[in-house]
Amino acid sequence: MNTNSILPRLEVKRFLMTLMVSTSVFLAAGQQRTVSGTVTDASDGTTLPGVTVQIKGTQNGVATDIDGKYSLQVAPSAVLVFSYIGYKTVEQTVGNRSVVDMALSADIQELSEIVVVGYGQVEKGDVTGVVNKIDSKEFNRGVLTSPANLIAGKVAGVQVISSDGAPGSGISIRIRGGTSITAGNEPLYVVDGVPLENDGVAGVRNPLNFINPADIADITVLKDASSAAIYGSRGANGVVIITTKSGESGKPQFSYDGSYTAGFNNNGVTMLNAAEFAFTVERKGPRNLEDLGSANTDWFDEVTQLAQGMNHNFGVSFGGKSNSGRVSLNYQNVDGLIKTDNLERISGNVNFTQKLLNDDLTLGINTKHSIINNRFAPNVIGSALVFDPTQNVLANDSTTGGYFEWSSPLAPGNPVAQIDQTFNIGRTVRNLIGANLNYKLPFMDGLSVKVNYAYDNSQGKSQVTRLINSKAGVEIGSFSSFEDSRTSNLLETYLNYNTKLSFGKLDLIAGYSYQDFSRNVDRSLFKPVTVSLNALNITNPTDFISEGKLNEIRPLLDEPLIFELENRLISFWGRANLSIQDKYLITATLRRDGSTRFGKRNRWGLFPSLAVGWRLIDEPFAEGIQNVMSNLKVRMSYGVTGNEEIGDYLYVNLYQPGDDRATYIFGQDTVNTFRPNAVDPDIKWEETKSLNFGIDYGFLEGRIHGSIDVYRKLTTDLLFDIAFPIGTLTGDRAVTNIGEMENKGIELMVNSVVIDKDDMKLDLGFNASYNRNEILKLDNSNLPDFQGYLTGPISGNVGRTIQILKVGYPANSFFVYEHRKVNGRPVSDGEDINDDGFKNDLDMYIDRNDDGMINEDDLRPYKRPAPDLILGLTGNMSYKKFDFALTLRGQIGGYVYNNVFSQYGAFQGVDDPFAPNNIHISAYENDFTERQLLSDIYVENASFLKLDNLTVGYTIDRINNVDARAYLTATNLMTITGYSGVDPESGINGIDNNLYPRSTTVIVGVNLTF
Repeated sequence: MNTNSILPRLEVKRFLMTLMVSTSVFLAAGQQRTVSGTVTDASDGTTLPGVTVQIKGTQNGVATDIDGKYSLQVAPSAVLVFSYIGYKTVEQTVGNRSVVDMALSADIQELSEIVVVGYGQVEKGDVTGVVNKIDSKEFNRGVLTSPANLIAGKVAGVQVISSDGAPGSGISIRIRGGTSITAGNEPLYVVDGVPLENDGVAGVRNPLNFINPADIADITVLKDASSAAIYGSRGANGVVIITTKSGESGKPQFSYDGSYTAGFNNNGVTMLNAAEFAFTVERKGPRNLEDLGSANTDWFDEVTQLAQGMNHNFGVSFGGKSNSGRVSLNYQNVDGLIKTDNLERISGNVNFTQKLLNDDLTLGINTKHSIINNRFAPNVIGSALVFDPTQNVLANDSTTGGYFEWSSPLAPGNPVAQIDQTFNIGRTVRNLIGANLNYKLPFMDGLSVKVNYAYDNSQGKSQVTRLINSKAGVEIGSFSSFEDSRTSNLLETYLNYNTKLSFGKLDLIAGYSYQDFSRNVDRSLFKPVTVSLNALNITNPTDFISEGKLNEIRPLLDEPLIFELENRLISFWGRANLSIQDKYLITATLRRDGSTRFGKRNRWGLFPSLAVGWRLIDEPFAEGIQNVMSNLKVRMSYGVTGNEEIGDYLYVNLYQPGDDRATYIFGQDTVNTFRPNAVDPDIKWEETKSLNFGIDYGFLEGRIHGSIDVYRKLTTDLLFDIAFPIGTLTGDRAVTNIGEMENKGIELMVNSVVIDKDDMKLDLGFNASYNRNEILKLDNSNLPDFQGYLTGPISGNVGRTIQILKVGYPANSFFVYEHRKVNGRPVSDGEDINDDGFKNDLDMYIDRNDDGMINEDDLRPYKRPAPDLILGLTGNMSYKKFDFALTLRGQIGGYVYNNVFSQYGAFQGVDDPFAPNNIHISAYENDFTERQLLSDIYVENASFLKLDNLTVGYTIDRINNVDARAYLTATNLMTITGYSGVDPESGINGIDNNLYPRSTTVIVGVNLTF
C-alpha cells in the first residue's frame, strides 16, 4: 500500500474540518446576545431569588438574584429551563426576544401525593394520623430476601433487627416499642390489601420471604392509633402496608436485573490460638495436658465460607386504554457464611386490572407464588469457638466417621463433623391469590362498592437427618420429618362514598370483613437408631424422603403428632374523613372485631379512634410566614387498638396425658390419667390506647420538609402468666389479663433537597426517635420483697437467666450483681479485698442489703436492651450518568449482655473434666477462674453507627433501544461502636450468644430496560 498518497489527502480533510468547525463557532458567537428577565410566583407576583435558569442541553446557566432577576448570553434557538424547588419546571424558547420573564406555578406534589391507608388512600396533605410512605427509589439495596430489609433506617420510630446473619433469617420490627409481653409485638403486614399471619410453616426462615422485594412499589407504615385502628384487634403494634408494582399504559416494557454477591466475615471472636491454648492448659488445667494435640486449627475458619449468591429478576409491564398488567419472575440463590447454609427462591407475581362499563367497573387480580428451598446449617458457632485448636479435623478412626472426637458424650462435638453429617432441609410453597372488584354505582354519584377476596396457602416441610456417629463414636443417628400447612380465606366488602361539599369534601367508608385461618400439622420423629441415607432411600442428602418410604417406616416412628387448628375473625368497620375548606381535617374510625381466640363472654371488642388536623399555613394570619414556610399543619389523634396475637384455644381446657407419676389403679391395672390444662376462660384482647400530637412542616418551597410527633401508648389488660389461688383453676398458673405497660416518646423526620440541577441532584433524609418503655403492672402482688419475673435465658449454666420483668422498669431489664472494681478493673474471684481471710463473692460483688452474704437478694435491675435514640440518615445523589445512595443507621443507648465473653471468659474451660475447652482472651484480662455469669461487667453499651448500605451506579447510553445501568453495592460496610463483642445488634432482646455472624457483602449487578 502506498501511504505517501494517502497522508496528504488526510491532512487536507483535517484542515477543512478544522476550518468548518472554526467558522461555525465564529458565526454562532456572532449570533449570541444577552437575554434577561424576572422570575416571579404566579400566585401572588412576588419575585423568586435562587431560581436556576439554564440553557437546555448545556451546562451554562445562572441563578436569579435577590430580586428575582437574571441575565444570560444565549443564541436565538436556545431553550431556557426555569427550575426551582417547590415549583413546576418550565421550558421557554428565546427566539428574537431579549427579555424573557417567567411566572412559576407552585408544584404541590408533596401535598397531593397519594398515600395508601387501610381500605383506601388519601392525599398526603389530608392525612391526620402518623403515616410514612417509602417508595421503591428510596429502598435499601443489597442482598434482600425480605421486604422488611427495604425500610431499615428509613422511618422514625421503626426499628428493624434481623435475628442473625443467615440468608433469609427472621426479622423483628418494633414500631414505637413493644406493647406486649405474652402476645406478639410484630406489626400487622398487609400485602395488596390482604392481612397476613405473622407465623410461618415448616422449612421457612421468615414468612415474608415469599415476597420478592423487587416487586414492591412502596411500603407505608401506620404508626398511631388513628391510622391503625381501622385494623382493630391487630393494629396495636402498627401496620405495614406493602403495595406491589402494577402495569402501566403503553407498549410492553421489559426489565431485567441481575446481580452477583460475595459476602465475607470481617469480625470474629478472639479465642486463644493453639500455642496460647497449650500454654493456658499447662498453667490452669494441667490434668488435660496429655489430651492436647500438635495441630493449629482455626475451627471457626473451618466451618465458614465465602457467602456467594446470585439474583435474577425479569419483568414485563403492559397496558392499554382499559387494562394494564405486570408479570415478573425471580430466581435467587444465596449461600450463608456457615458452610452448607443456603437459600434458594423461585417466585412469580401477576398483577392485572381490567376496566369495563365505561370504566365504572374495575376488576383486578393479583397473584404471588413462591417455592423456597432451604438448607439449614447446624448451630456450630459455639462448638467452633471452644473446640481444642490443637486437634486435627480428621482422625484415623472409623468409629467416628473419620473425624476427631472426644470420647465423652459430654464434651463438645467436632463442628466440622456436625456440618458434614447433618442434613437439615426445608421446602415451602406459598400461593397468595387475590381478586378485587370496584363498581361505581350508577344511581348515585360518588358511591361505589368494593369486594376483595383472597386465598393464601402455605405448604411447608422440613427434614433432619443425622448420620451415625455424630459424636464420640456412638453409633446412633436420627431422622425427623415435619409437615404443616396454613390456609387463610379473606372476604371483604365495603361501600365508599365521597362527595364535594360547599365547604369542603367528605369521604365515607363502611365495610364487613371475614377471615379464617387453619393449620394442619403432621410431625413424625424417627426413633434414635442407626440411620443411613441408603436405608431411607435417599440418594442425595438434600432430597426429601419419598412418601412411600415414609409410610413404610411410620410404624417405627416415635412420638407421632398430628393436629389441626383453626380460628376466625369477623369485623364490621367504618371511617369518615371530612375536610373543611382544605384547612380543617377530621378523621373518625370505628371497628368491631369478633375472634374465636377468646371465650364467648369476651369474644367481641370495639376499637374507636378520632384524629383532627389544622393546616395553619392556609390561614390569613399565616401570610407573614408563607415566604419562608410552604407547609404547616398540626395534628392530634387518639384511639384504641387491640392485640390478638396469642395461641388458639387458650380459653378452653384441653386434656393432656399425664406422666407415669400421675396414674390410677383399676383393679390389678395401672393406667395413665388425662388432665386438663389451667386456663382463664375470660381472657380478652390486650388494648393499647394511643395519644399523638404532631406537626408537619415545610420550608423554602418544600426544599426542607418533615414532621415532629410526640406520643404516649398505654397497654391495658396485658396478658401474662401468673399464679392463681389454689383451687380456683385446674392448675396453679394460667394466662390472664392483668398487666399494664407504657411507651412514650418523640419522633423527628427531616427531608431536604440540597441540590436540584439538571446534571446534579442531592436529597438527604434524617430521622430520629426516642422511646421509653415501662411496666406499670404485672400482677396483684403487693409483697415488698417481690423482685419480679425472671426471663432471658443464657448459656453457661443450666436454667440461668439474665433479665427480669419488674414493675417500674423497662421490659427485659438486665438483672445482675454490681461488680466491685479496683482502679477500673473488676475484682477477680481469686482476690480477698475485704481482708476477711476468705476469697468469695463478697469480695467481688456489692452486698446491697448488707446481710453478709451474696445471693439473689443482691441482684438489681440494670440497664435495658432497647435504645434511647434510634437514628437514620439516607442520601441519594446523581451526577450526570452516575448515581449514589447510602444509608447510615445508629442508636444511642441500649445495652447488650455479652454472653460470649461471660461464658468463655474464665479459665474453668481449660480445666473441664470431659475435655479441655478453648476460652476467650478476656479470661486473661479479668483473671476469672469461674464464670461470673451474673456480673454487670458483661452488660455493655450497644450504641453504634453503621454504614449499612452504599451504592454506586452508572447509566449507560441507550444501545439498540436498551437502557442499561451497572451498579456496585456494599452492605454492612462499617460499624463504629464501643461494644467489645462482634455486633452490637444482637437480636431484639439484647443477648449476644453465639449469633450467626452478619456478613459484609459486595454486589455487582446490571439493570436492563427495553
